Amino acid sequence: MKTKYQHILVVLSISILLSACDLLDITPKHVVPLDKAFSDVESYQMALNNVYRRMTSSVMNMQSTDFAGDDFESVVPGFLETNYYIYNWDYKTQPQPFVWSYQYQLIAQLNSVIDAYDIVPAKDDNEQRSIDQIYAQALGVRCWSLFNLAQLYAPRYDGSNGQEKAIPLKLKLELEYLPQASLEEVYTQIFEDLELAQRLLIDSNYAPSFDQRAYQFGLGALRALEARVALFTGDIERARTVSAHFINTPLLDKSNYWMLWEDQYGTTNQEVIFMTHDLSDTDDADLIDYYEVYLNNRVHLSQDLISSFDADDIRKSSDYIGAGHIPSKYITPINERNSAVSRNLNYKYMRLAEQYLIYAEAVLSSEPNEAMRVLNILKEKRGAELLTEAPDKADILAERRREFFSEGLRFYDLKRLSGELNLVVSRPNGKVLAPNSSLYIWDIPKEEINSNPYIN
Repeated sequence: MKTKYQHILVVLSISILLSACDLLDITPKHVVPLDKAFSDVESYQMALNNVYRRMTSSVMNMQSTDFAGDDFESVVPGFLETNYYIYNWDYKTQPQPFVWSYQYQLIAQLNSVIDAYDIVPAKDDNEQRSIDQIYAQALGVRCWSLFNLAQLYAPRYDGSNGQEKAIPLKLKLELEYLPQASLEEVYTQIFEDLELAQRLLIDSNYAPSFDQRAYQFGLGALRALEARVALFTGDIERARTVSAHFINTPLLDKSNYWMLWEDQYGTTNQEVIFMTHDLSDTDDADLIDYYEVYLNNRVHLSQDLISSFDADDIRKSSDYIGAGHIPSKYITPINERNSAVSRNLNYKYMRLAEQYLIYAEAVLSSEPNEAMRVLNILKEKRGAELLTEAPDKADILAERRREFFSEGLRFYDLKRLSGELNLVVSRPNGKVLAPNSSLYIWDIPKEEINSNPYIN
């Protein structure tokens, strides 16, 4: 497998650039000129592959935000001190501002790809279509990073507070320090880029093979992200329209649920919209994988989460909730298909089930019976008891929690709905995350504030 992924590691100019970055201080003197770095379509593709390689890490896919929510009831300081501080909502003394810096470093890589769009030479129409598709994917991943940064380091955007400060909106590689853009500016940029990227893929007849589709931030991932962003910004009509693209795609039956985690290539498995390659058996595997993130901190899933599953819910089985209630997703267990426990680092960034739940929430107020129908499809496939009456928003939120525990969405959901549903998170030490608390807005790292003259 090592040979299979060696092509991912070739864009040396980007690697040199990132090794020299100090948070947002992206200095162009370290970069090979774009016209030299991207002299053909192959080098352009390899630059995007390098972005995807960078995403093959538990540090990148926002799992650490789980420690700021209510899915865990205990944690002790371990090798990953940053998770411990997030668990206590102590953002000022966090040892390293890794979420901020990692996301902006990824954006720097993406901006090098995006900036090169107009200078990569195309020999023919086929090559131009390839260039368009690479550019569209880069735009989409940058939208994903900007959304995460805004969710963590800015107030929740509700449509009426668009002029509040959000995050620096870095859209060019050569820019260094920037002031914080407004919420409206950030989300306008995200939606515009997502729409442009989708048009490019449609116009270029984007049609990857099935075994490659889920490894590209393609049309499905762009739509899935658009639906997610729309839901979190209160654009319910957009969330409904976009998520409707997915609800006729079949979910796995309960008996085949294992395919979601163990069978990445089977054509029966259509539940993964975007994931990263599994590098766990190569020298390029991240030292901190999903399992170690939780094991090193000795965390247990909270009892109220565990008890919320119905008895026959496949998601509660020992294959997915390990001993002591440590989350076991991404660990391939010993079973009739596997003779030994092994790591599985195909991190799932976008999944079909999320689109079902976005759609159910988006139609809830106008068509409650339709919301119940779609929600019951998911519950039936997972082996859960079906609803007999229309759900409310709390029911949908509870299903989101059961479906996505330990996947980095819970803190976002709490921030989005804590005020409306009066959601309170309490710690054994007496600390409380109250509805609409300022603790839902992470502190911009000291290193950034000290070096960036536009942020105070």
